Amino acid sequence: MRRSESRPLTIPALRPGALSWRMLAAVALTGAATLLAACASPGTSPTAAPPQPSSTGAAGDAPVEITDEPLQAEGLFEAVSDDGYAVRWVLAGESVAVVIGGSGGGGGCIPQPHAAELDEATGSVVVRFDPPDPAVMCTADFTLHGWELGLPAPVDPNATLQVQLVNLRGEDETAEVEIGPDDIFVSGPTADPQPSLIPDPPTDGTGATPTPIPEAQLPEPDPMVQDAYARWIEPGRRLAVLLGGSGANQCVPTPIAAKTVGLAGIQVAFEFPSGDMDCSADYQLYGWEFELAEPVSGTLPVEVTVTGATAADSSIVLTLGPDDLLESR
Repeated sequence: MRRSESRPLTIPALRPGALSWRMLAAVALTGAATLLAACASPGTSPTAAPPQPSSTGAAGDAPVEITDEPLQAEGLFEAVSDDGYAVRWVLAGESVAVVIGGSGGGGGCIPQPHAAELDEATGSVVVRFDPPDPAVMCTADFTLHGWELGLPAPVDPNATLQVQLVNLRGEDETAEVEIGPDDIFVSGPTADPQPSLIPDPPTDGTGATPTPIPEAQLPEPDPMVQDAYARWIEPGRRLAVLLGGSGANQCVPTPIAAKTVGLAGIQVAFEFPSGDMDCSADYQLYGWEFELAEPVSGTLPVEVTVTGATAADSSIVLTLGPDDLLESR
């Protein structure tokens, strides 16, 4: 068995006013141990300090969706098209309207807001969004969506209010907007977002009677294209619907009318021939011009639904962009 020998402790000499790093570490560890022992109660272990509470206070009521008609307020479409969102007072000092643009499918196709929160540190209102669901199939049209959000507590209606829209565009990005006493949500419907040149549009929303497009103004026919397709003649106001088919007139669908639906939708109706028909096997391209009684956006994609063009119960949904113009042969 080896015995340990006791030797006197020798401390190396230091320069005046200096401590070695070993002595500094020993002093630090001893002080930390003493502090923890003093803070810990008998029989318990010291724990980490609790996290600081968030400065965001209580939330208001659940968002209430705004129906389509009030969203036709004058200037609202332009504001959302420019910035991607608009915020207005509904009840000054008590509730706000938040309006965004996105797919007409709504739901999981657009960001969804949570109840409004009040940041106690800054006095601003915070609205957090859940991002769209990437697994949902969405239409390519552009429609306004809005919600009324009650504030957790009333604020001064005569002061400027800062509103933070968190994660509206994804990646935890925050968009900030200020609203003043005059920024009031005046619900529609009012004038068209893009005023119509038609003085007295029909009450059913359909435009003038469709007119055939001369063959010289049509593009080269492509027999491989069997479905109807659409092109702009004047973006937002006049469109062409083209259809390939038999050269026999009795086999050609009859165009009925085009009708605007919302701010970015068009419905075009055809009457498909009925009964027994003697149709030739040649291929000819047909086109008709439809003038809209109520214009749609000429700078954003719109959704065109064509019914009755290829069968009595057929329905084709097309996306028409602002650059999809009719080109003659």
